[in-house]
Amino acid sequence: MYLITILLLSVFAYIEVFNRETIEKYKVPFAFFCFIFLVIHDGFRWETGSDWTAYLQAFENFWNDNNGSYTGAFESGYMLLMGGIRLLTEDYSVYLVIHALLFYSIFFYVIFKISDYPFISLLLFYMLTVPFMGMNRQFLAMAIFAISLLYQQKGEWKMALLLILLATLFHRTAFLALPTLLLGHKIQRRYILIGYILCLIITMSSIINTFGNELALLTGTDSVSGEKIEIYTNQDTETNFMITILSFLRKMIWLVLLFLFDKKVDKGCNERKYTLLLNLYIISTMSYLVFNGTVLQIIVARGLLYYNLAEMFIIPYAISIFKNNYGKLFLMLLLSLYCTINIYKGFSNYGEGNDYFEPYKGLFINTNYERKYI
Repeated sequence: MYLITILLLSVFAYIEVFNRETIEKYKVPFAFFCFIFLVIHDGFRWETGSDWTAYLQAFENFWNDNNGSYTGAFESGYMLLMGGIRLLTEDYSVYLVIHALLFYSIFFYVIFKISDYPFISLLLFYMLTVPFMGMNRQFLAMAIFAISLLYQQKGEWKMALLLILLATLFHRTAFLALPTLLLGHKIQRRYILIGYILCLIITMSSIINTFGNELALLTGTDSVSGEKIEIYTNQDTETNFMITILSFLRKMIWLVLLFLFDKKVDKGCNERKYTLLLNLYIISTMSYLVFNGTVLQIIVARGLLYYNLAEMFIIPYAISIFKNNYGKLFLMLLLSLYCTINIYKGFSNYGEGNDYFEPYKGLFINTNYERKYI
């Protein structure tokens, strides 16, 4: 299913790059097809994705959960949404379809508003989100945050702030997105370079690992949060420096291209938008360098998801640098490979031998497969 989806979205991305007339003529039906496909992808899944049991039990026991065993750690906004759907149906698959409709409706709207290459952005969006499929609350928080980007790019900070605060009602990690309100101004290159050097020094010193126990004490305020923090802080804390650096360099390829060929980047008429997205991506890569492979891996796994969204808008800018020739075709093929590698790397982050995502199990596919881990 995942490879089929990558192939499908890649086809539309290739058409967008090499035949703009076709994509402009059929943009609406192409987008609608992708939308329906992704809604089915998420909405018709069964026992596929992270946190499956927790959300299923919370939904099924919504009216009987007097002591908060299943829903006690859930934010109020998510509880209201789930309660409203629970009034209409007891079928969890119906809930998943409604959730997928909300999630993809918002992101399709944002992507087609922000990106000059929306189908490339859709391909990258799939890469960024599918390894986290099942994080129902945070997906909705990310969608609301994405709307705030529409206001941030116009400098409407009050509305953007209200949206981020609204997002915290669905997942408290949205508070980590508040600094994005300060990223609308251009940062001088020398300060960016100094920032990366400092991050590299912090990474090499492994000083972050000394804060693991303190993090658990500060954030483990409820049973669900405490269990998750314990999982992250009890992971192997011996940082594989080379793996972190190699992954970081992979992320930096696009940034280097944008810096080297800045004058060739098609920034459109909204310089503020480009600056905001570029700064988001810079913060994302810096934070990855500092926290990846440490006891604060939870920041990479959860907190950076809001900042990582910039990648689906930044990479199309980098691709716009190149002329339509065989070199650009090779770059697009590499982009599909890049997405595939990142998706399966994301799946592997849940632990060796896990089957949370593979094989994809849905209402009409691999129905007889019994999960080892759900």
